[in-house]
Amino acid sequence: MDSTRAARMTSGGRFNVTRHPGLTLAAVTAMGIIAAVQYKRSALTRNERAQKNSPDHPNFYVSVDRSGGGI
Repeated sequence: MDSTRAARMTSGGRFNVTRHPGLTLAAVTAMGIIAAVQYKRSALTRNERAQKNSPDHPNFYVSVDRSGGGI
């Protein structure tokens, strides 16, 4: 067994970022998109809850459809 193969076997087979830069970039981009979507969803939920429970306008809450298409 040569030394390179032995070194690979002893390193535990960890993912090497420098060997797969495209995959690393895709994974980081996907994580960023997922985090942004989750943040936006939680912000909309927080705002909706704040408007619904607002002491300024207790009985005037109307839920709005955010689909963007329609009258």
